[in-house]
Amino acid sequence: MKIRTAADVAEIEKVPVTERIKHGSILDLLRAATDTNADRVAVRYLAGTGPSDPVRDVTFGALLRHALQTANLLHAEGIGPDDTVTLLLPSVPETFFALWGAEIAAVANPVNYFLDASQIAGIMKEAGAKALIAADASLFPDIWPKVEAIRAALPALKVFRVGGGNSTPIPGVIEFEAACEQQPGDRLVAPKPLGRDTVAALFHTGGTTGLPKLAQHTHGALALAAWSNALFFDLAPGTVLLNPLPQFHVGGSIFGALSAIASGWTVVIPTPLGARNPNVVRDYWGIVERNKVTVGGAVPTTLAAIMNVPRDGHDLASLKCFVTGGSTVPVELIRRIEREVKVPVVEGYGMTEVHCYSTMNPPHGECRPGSVGLRLPYLEVCIADVAPDGAIRRDCALGEIGHVLMRGPQVTPGYLNPRHNRGAMLADGWLDSGDLGRLDADGYIWLTGRSKDLIIRGGHNIDPVVIEEALTRHPAVETAAAVGLPDSYAGELPMAFVQLKPNIVATPDELREFCRKEIPERAAVPVQVVPIPVMPVTGVGKIFKPALRLDAAQRAFDAALAPLRAEGVKAEVTVRNDATYGTLAEVRVEDAAGVSREAIEKRCAELLGGFQIRHAVAF
Repeated sequence: MKIRTAADVAEIEKVPVTERIKHGSILDLLRAATDTNADRVAVRYLAGTGPSDPVRDVTFGALLRHALQTANLLHAEGIGPDDTVTLLLPSVPETFFALWGAEIAAVANPVNYFLDASQIAGIMKEAGAKALIAADASLFPDIWPKVEAIRAALPALKVFRVGGGNSTPIPGVIEFEAACEQQPGDRLVAPKPLGRDTVAALFHTGGTTGLPKLAQHTHGALALAAWSNALFFDLAPGTVLLNPLPQFHVGGSIFGALSAIASGWTVVIPTPLGARNPNVVRDYWGIVERNKVTVGGAVPTTLAAIMNVPRDGHDLASLKCFVTGGSTVPVELIRRIEREVKVPVVEGYGMTEVHCYSTMNPPHGECRPGSVGLRLPYLEVCIADVAPDGAIRRDCALGEIGHVLMRGPQVTPGYLNPRHNRGAMLADGWLDSGDLGRLDADGYIWLTGRSKDLIIRGGHNIDPVVIEEALTRHPAVETAAAVGLPDSYAGELPMAFVQLKPNIVATPDELREFCRKEIPERAAVPVQVVPIPVMPVTGVGKIFKPALRLDAAQRAFDAALAPLRAEGVKAEVTVRNDATYGTLAEVRVEDAAGVSREAIEKRCAELLGGFQIRHAVAF
């Protein structure tokens, strides 16, 4: 059925989830998808972005065979059903073989290969990794040098190399493709007992540069997410999804791959780096045209970038919609896409802890720009007043801002390390998302801010603690606080406020250069470091970050409004807390300099519409 309203979601839930979702494991799901789509293309890999670049197609039948071969290889090399297999792989077909094969035979652990080698090794130690499947330099040059450092830190590790068949053999390293070909692909040699509650994967979350924090993914929850994440689209087998996201991210591996495969869709993978490859953005419309893409997937920053690429001369008739998430999408960007490309932008909301999407705007109903849509079936969403100790005091009224809580079989059973559950896994099975939001009368969820201390840059999480600890190592810094600086492209950029020690001077440039040396992850280096006389604190002496977030937003909007002032319009912007939107930037025009209200409002939309924070213009 086509889902148009919250009532349709409730209607679906009249059938118990275990009756609705027959697949109890990833293996069941892959087998069922192959039974009905064996010769259809499951994965299309584009080695380049031009019309003459090589294209590699993998059918559903071949995909299942390769996943089974991977599972059998891991067993043959002594990897047990409870052992963890870390993956450092860019977007190539072997990534899916390795991911799902590892989930079938053991426990998969996809990790962000852009992290520093010491950080990756820390995650692997936390996961108890027994094996590593990593890409040769021929696929992506930056991974294998890190592998050498990781092997030194974890000498007992079993290591497999993908794409290294033409490279110099390395003692103790197994060539993945050649070894897989020696294994049967029609059966499992030693089947692992797989149930709905069996752990399939450990996904790193909580910040790309934060302490290792691993959310457990189960086979049953993955099977449910694979179905529910695609449900709202109601698209038949043969649908083509363009997936430019990395597979260490739930958006890339679950909605962008597992959901599509479960639905009989074809997943198009544009080069090993996906949207990180500037040629993918430059040639996006040509990729859509040549591959007859139905659903264009992209995070908000990529959507903004491709809208600046000329579309003239491209046949986009196959394109039915865009799907996005990872961070909230500026309303003006959604309106521009729908006006110019004439397809809806389906914005959803989710997190690693709920196996990808938890809410989604209904493409066959009303997509409300600025909201993240309706809850998915079998996943409860509640807006609640939550105490600092995690106690749920009450449900919030409609339109009232509170913590966004989620509960249901799609929610993680918890983190690998139980201490990470504190403050996240609340009473009665509720997960605190760390986000603030409100619920309207029609069941749409509107995000208004965050209760947890996290910076989201282009869909990637950054733990502020890493920035703060780096800055406090500087001899001039007494205290430091990192927050997100609103940005019309990345959503947020990391910035920091510092209070210097008495009678000691340090310039912002000096402090930023210090951060570059101290912070291994480039994306976490603050774009601004702002010394302030006194750090705002709460009544008990803790740094009061809400005041700093408003300060950061004020700076961002002041800078963005400068072109309007340069055109002669006297206008001031004030960023403040708002009962409906959480945060609102109010532009007050004091002297229009003969410019019409309509023209000023249009100019403000151009300058400020890219921000996730809403703005309003007053005269």
